[in-house]
Order: sequence, then structure tokens, then C-alpha cells
Amino acid sequence: MVIHFPIALLTAAVVVDVVALLRARTNWHRQAYVLLVVGTLGAAAAVVSGNADATLFRQGGMAADIQDHEDLGTVTFLLFLLVVLGRLPGILRPAVAAKRMWLWVLIGSAGLVLLYFTSYHGGELVYTHGVGVSESAP
Repeated sequence: MVIHFPIALLTAAVVVDVVALLRARTNWHRQAYVLLVVGTLGAAAAVVSGNADATLFRQGGMAADIQDHEDLGTVTFLLFLLVVLGRLPGILRPAVAAKRMWLWVLIGSAGLVLLYFTSYHGGELVYTHGVGVSESAP
């Protein structure tokens, strides 16, 4: 849950923003912002819990790959945090938001690309290399 909910929420936030821009539904940007805030908070939890779990694997052969995944996750989180904070004035004053919304959607889309690479890399660690998979699992 800690990993998958932020992925879904952040993806949904950007999709809702894109649809809102294309269909001129400016009131949808508030709902997208809520998804963005909750997804970013979830991403913070994923980064913190992932970094804590990674300490068990710091000495193994996968240490460099795990560090790369950590770095990707942190940069992805920071980019979405930038979007949350950058869009806050527009949420408080909607007239300001309309002028810059394309910029924030573009940055959010770049965040989704980073999120994809982070997720893919994490999936490889788990499903290809077995990082974090219990050997006693059935």
C-alpha cells in the first residue's frame, strides 16, 4: 500500500489536470490538487520506509542498485513536492492558477516519467533480484 497508492494517486492527479485543461474544467484542478497532495504525502512515506528497509541490503551485491532506486525515489518525491508547493498560490487564488497551469501539468508529467522509472527499477529489484522477498514465503 505504501508504494502503490502514491503511484496511483500521483498518476490520477496528472491525468485529471490534463483532462481539466483539455476540457476547460478549471474546477477539476482543485480535485487534482487534492490527489497530488495525498499522493505526495504517500510518496514521502514510501521514501522513508524504503530507505529504512534498504539498510538491510547495504552490504550486498545489490547495494548500488538499491542506492539508485533510493535516489530516483527521492528525486521523484522532491519534484512532486515542488509541484504541490508551486501550485499552492494558484489554489489559494484561482485567477493566478489559470496562467501557469500548463507549466505545472508539464512538470507533473515529467514527474510521472520519473515515477515510471522509479517504479520499474523497484520492480526489477523485487521481481528479478528478489530484494526484500522472504525466502520462507510459500
